[in-house]
Amino acid sequence: MKVLLIIVIFNFETGSEVETNMNFSSEADCHAAALASFQQIDAAVEVRAMDIPEGQDMLEGTMIAYGAEGGEIGLYACNTLRFPTD
Repeated sequence: MKVLLIIVIFNFETGSEVETNMNFSSEADCHAAALASFQQIDAAVEVRAMDIPEGQDMLEGTMIAYGAEGGEIGLYACNTLRFPTD
């Protein structure tokens, strides 16, 4: 099993940065890597599940990262790949 991390770090000055990584063998490892990435920006980061309004499409399991002052600093999702990668 491989798990894909899609992470977006918001930067309103230079543009948001999008990264992907499918080197995880568990969702727990993926979530830990995403948290570590956001902690490099704000050590007091808080991660919460994204509230998706009815009728809107969004990747399942999307999480929002909030900085110490409550502003959104990014989002991410960890999803198990459904096709063989080897």
